Amino acid sequence: MQEAANPSSETPAEASPAQEPSPPPRPLRLTSLFGSIAAACLCVAYFLPWVEVDAKLAADFHATVAREIERREKPSEGAEEFLDVAETLVAEGALRGTDFIHWLRAGQSFSRDLDSEMNPGVSADDHLRRLELVKVLLYGLPLAAFLLATHFLMHRFRRARAPVLILAILTGLGAIVTAAVLDLTQAFITPALIEGGAQLGLGWYVLLWGGVGLCVAGVFGVRPRNWFRVYFISAATAAALGVLALRYLQTGGLL
Repeated sequence: MQEAANPSSETPAEASPAQEPSPPPRPLRLTSLFGSIAAACLCVAYFLPWVEVDAKLAADFHATVAREIERREKPSEGAEEFLDVAETLVAEGALRGTDFIHWLRAGQSFSRDLDSEMNPGVSADDHLRRLELVKVLLYGLPLAAFLLATHFLMHRFRRARAPVLILAILTGLGAIVTAAVLDLTQAFITPALIEGGAQLGLGWYVLLWGGVGLCVAGVFGVRPRNWFRVYFISAATAAALGVLALRYLQTGGLL
C-alpha cells in the first residue's frame, strides 16, 4: 500500500515577494551646502573682531568712560559693565560681536546717556530705540543661523523646503542690515570711537558676506513650484518688518 502523499510536498513553494528597489538618494544641492557654510560663517563672525582701534584711541575711550563714571554721583545702570567692555578694548584693541552683545545687555543705559551727551543732535529716547532694534538683531541672527546650519547638516545638504529658504533670506537680510548699521549709521557705537577713526574688523566682513551667502542660497534654492511663494513671503515679511522698525524708531510703538 502506497503511503499517502504529503500534501505539503505537493504545494508549490511560495515565491518570496519581490523587494521593491529603494529610491535613489536625493542629490546634494550646492545651494544647501553654500547656505550651511554661510550660516556657519555668520555664527563664527560673533567671535571675530568687528571694530579695531589703535592703542591710543582705546586708552582715550577708556579714560572717557572712567571719567564719566567718576563725575556722576549716581551712574546709569550698567556703567561698570560698560567699563569692562572699554577695558576689553584696551587689552585687545578690538571689539568682537560678543562684546557688542555684552555692551548692549549690560551697559545700554550708560551708553545711551554717554552718547546723548557727546552727540546732542540725537535724543536719549531715539538712541535707546535704536539700541533696542540692534539688540533684537544681535540676539536673533546667531540663533537663526545656527538653526539653518543644523538643518542643512541633518538633512545632508539636500534641497531645502520653502520655510527654510524664507528663513535663510530673512536671516541674510538681517545680517546685511546689521553690517550696514555698523558701517554707516554707527547706531550702537559711541561717537568717541567713530570720530577717532575706528576701523571695521574681519568679523564685520564675515558677517556681511555670511548674510549675502544666505540670501544667495535662499534665492537660488527654489523650485519651479515654490519660487513665487518663497519670494513673495520673503519680500512681504521683510517689508513689514522694515515698516514696523521705522514706526518704532519714530514713535516708540509698533501700532
